[in-house]
Amino acid sequence: MRSRSPNGRPTAGRDDRGQVVIQEFGLRQNLDVTIEMTPIGVVRNQRDDAVDDDWDRIDSVIQLDLGVLDDDATAGLRSFSHVEVVYVFDRVSPDGVTRGSRHPRGNPEWPEVGILAQRAKNRPNRIGTTVCELMAVRPGGVVEVRGLDAIDGTPVLDIKPYMAEFGPRGDVLQPSWSTELMAGYWTLGPDDHVMPDPDRWLAEVRRSPRDHGHLEMIVRRPDTNVREVLATGELDPAVGLVGDNWLSRGSRSSADGSAEPDAQLNIMNWRCAQLVAGDDARVPLAGDQLYIDLDLSPANLPTGTRLQIGSAVIEVTAKPHTGCAKFTRRFGLAAHRWINGRTGKQERLRGICAKVVVPGTIATGDEVVKLPQAAN
Repeated sequence: MRSRSPNGRPTAGRDDRGQVVIQEFGLRQNLDVTIEMTPIGVVRNQRDDAVDDDWDRIDSVIQLDLGVLDDDATAGLRSFSHVEVVYVFDRVSPDGVTRGSRHPRGNPEWPEVGILAQRAKNRPNRIGTTVCELMAVRPGGVVEVRGLDAIDGTPVLDIKPYMAEFGPRGDVLQPSWSTELMAGYWTLGPDDHVMPDPDRWLAEVRRSPRDHGHLEMIVRRPDTNVREVLATGELDPAVGLVGDNWLSRGSRSSADGSAEPDAQLNIMNWRCAQLVAGDDARVPLAGDQLYIDLDLSPANLPTGTRLQIGSAVIEVTAKPHTGCAKFTRRFGLAAHRWINGRTGKQERLRGICAKVVVPGTIATGDEVVKLPQAAN
């Protein structure tokens, strides 16, 4: 299936094995160079059409091919907040490739510029690259991202961690037409959710007490997307919050799908939850079981710290607590980015994970006491 194009120009396509094949001819002293690339994975999401805008609201899963990669190919990747994804515009036919100039998006009001001066999909080698937010890395070769502008079924050639040092060095300059083109590319229209006031919100969260706080809300999750606000609850080392689905639901982050002991309880700062939700009635949608008015920062609650709530004792674990796709849909991209930004991570605005070490009864309004290190 690989053949020289009639005009001797580069061609791209798939061979009989489903590999992406890129050919270049006439390079330096008529040297023929054939580059074969085997996709390492495929994009899975809800967008089937190559619509040009609103990509930040698209959550994608990149299913890696573990026949091409080893199981540990993604080891350490979750330490990064963003990744650069290299993929193929495989739906563009060779006849649809542009080798010269054109109006971006076919808009005659924008100047005609060369294909190498725009990011259109009908490029000579049909290769796309995007820096997007890394949401999760899971067993079985699953990488979850947000803001990847690739449709369902797109072949992925590579994934690289994004490092700040690889960003532009110096001022970024671009023509006005490109700014107009990108106006709605990532988001169309305003966010309908509460918009963060970062400085004011952070100041309010930091007003939480350090050693003696209070339990403001208990939420049981008996089933997926079901929330029960309780006046009292029982904490048990074997099941966490009694009646909650932590144990039966399991975890996509464990190799065998079983529940993670270090994520038995999800706990969020009450003030932060109120601000993000905008209404106390919406707080349970965050998905945590306990909402407490206490400083949850690592400086105040390092791993291993124990808290007494009612007659129960829980222990802070090393498991990071991060915002998921559902959290973003419920509270908006702006809130997600505030919570998961540099300051948000430093302050643990999304919350902490914990496990039960001493069973007991808890009730809304109970004092939350940070136990002395000796007790820990």
